[in-house]
Amino acid sequence: MKTNHTFSRLALVLGVTGALAGCNDSFMDRYPETSLTEETFFKTVSDLETYTNNMYGYLGGSYWDPATDNSLFVNTSSTFDLLGGTVNTETVGTWSWGDIRNVNYMLARTGNVTGDQADINHYIGLARMYRAKLYYDKVWAYSDVPWYDHDLQTDDTEELYKTQDPRSVVVDNIMADLDFAIANMKEGTSKTKVNRDVALALQARIALYEGTWRKYHDELGLTDGDRFLNIAVQACEQLMDGSYSLSTESFNGLGAYESLFCNTDLTDNPEMILVTDYDKALGIFHNSQQITAYLGLSRDLMEDYLVIEDGKTKRFQDVEGYATKTYSEIFENRDPRMRQTFMWPGYQRANATSPWIPSLNAGGYIPIKFDPRSADQITWNGSYFDLPVFRYGEILLIYAEAKAELGTLSQDDLDKSINLLRDRAGMPHASLSDWLTNIDPVQAERYPNVVSAQTGAVLEVRRERRIELANEGFRYDDLMRWKRGTLLNAAPEGMYFPGPGKYDLTGDGKNDIAIVMTEAESEERRDEFSSEGLTVYTMEGNNIEMSEGDHGYIRLVSQVDAFDFVEPAYYYTPIDTEDIRLNENLKQNPFWE
Repeated sequence: MKTNHTFSRLALVLGVTGALAGCNDSFMDRYPETSLTEETFFKTVSDLETYTNNMYGYLGGSYWDPATDNSLFVNTSSTFDLLGGTVNTETVGTWSWGDIRNVNYMLARTGNVTGDQADINHYIGLARMYRAKLYYDKVWAYSDVPWYDHDLQTDDTEELYKTQDPRSVVVDNIMADLDFAIANMKEGTSKTKVNRDVALALQARIALYEGTWRKYHDELGLTDGDRFLNIAVQACEQLMDGSYSLSTESFNGLGAYESLFCNTDLTDNPEMILVTDYDKALGIFHNSQQITAYLGLSRDLMEDYLVIEDGKTKRFQDVEGYATKTYSEIFENRDPRMRQTFMWPGYQRANATSPWIPSLNAGGYIPIKFDPRSADQITWNGSYFDLPVFRYGEILLIYAEAKAELGTLSQDDLDKSINLLRDRAGMPHASLSDWLTNIDPVQAERYPNVVSAQTGAVLEVRRERRIELANEGFRYDDLMRWKRGTLLNAAPEGMYFPGPGKYDLTGDGKNDIAIVMTEAESEERRDEFSSEGLTVYTMEGNNIEMSEGDHGYIRLVSQVDAFDFVEPAYYYTPIDTEDIRLNENLKQNPFWE
């Protein structure tokens, strides 16, 4: 899950960043026993609203899937550090508890607030929802962590220096926080304010993650994954019985799916449960424009998009010559979401006067999902279209996956989840009987550890999830919870080229790039290439190569045979030795000992 640690500005005003002299501040940051402003703050419901407004940074959307099998990522990454073996107990870095402390500080003082109890309970529920999210981030990373439901004082030495609580205890407390939030938070109509439905969506997401983690990570010895999968189903059902629907709105003439990821106003969109409202006038921006510079989409992802033929779907791998299709050919008769995610030949960015020539430096398959559609947004930290945080499409996918993992998915379930997504995309409906009897060998090889009475359904829901949520920041977490981290070992691949030569990548009949093998040839033909306006890629000494030497798929040289996902250690983050030195009661994660 995405972790967005942002200290509350109000917390700084309240003077809550003091340290405990002689104790491990990084182990459990805590507020001082007294605050100069406590006599005047935490007195009214308005105070609670003000305080929790500064917690909104704990939730956020994402616009890419770096360092996964969905992409070729050209920058450095903590995932690459892990896969390269440079992360260990000495280098991982100490953990931080400031955000959880921030929430507990408020919760410990809500008893001083006067006002309508329902209003007070709403903000208590909101704070507990945030604590649930922050704590699950910790569980996701470390598994066993110390549980604290109150802010610590100077004389709480025993608690400060206690060991970790078991994952099972911590997650039960997380679910209790979410149950309280759902029972006490108010419903709302604003897509930019956190309300009861956001708590339901968060519970659905966390319960799915925990249920599948326990199911597939037998090293934990926790066998009650189905309990959480049922919680996920129940949370989804409450949202599915509400007022949400998949968006069919078009932004600037784009397809309904594509419009979700470049729209400057999602605040009234029926699919949105929570959005981050960016605003040019207020100077609130994000940086999605960088996706075309640092990220290429992978051949592996491209091949998962189904082909439409005679009103039915079939695998791309069943198309004759699929492995050597040209850039323009791969888009033929495909799931329409592919053309709304992958840059297609002739695509023109908003700030350009001619079609974009895809760069091979990240494999060639450039993402356009989350590409800004106005020129003024294509500048560093200048994008201001709204970003989804929770959308109804994810809830439908959670519902279908949890039911398939439980072995209880029906055709009716499929029709009110996956097939709604397919309707919006313009895809033929999925048939449960077909999924169960015609298992895709590619998916089965990718996920050989699936355990379900409905294996075929699990595999196909995973495909649908990968397609629908591509570049929304879910892929790494999905591979981790499904215990398929070893899929990160292979160097991701991009476009196929049959060999050196000149190629048209914009679809206008004119060559745009040239690939040559040696520096000598590049120099010899410099005038020729220059006169034709070609971008030249010389394989000799380059950061990219073709997978078969003189032909094949583009890949990054630095990623070939560079990764080794060590199971089960790499599914968890080790405790830094500095944290253990400062608190000798902490235990190192057993898989990192």
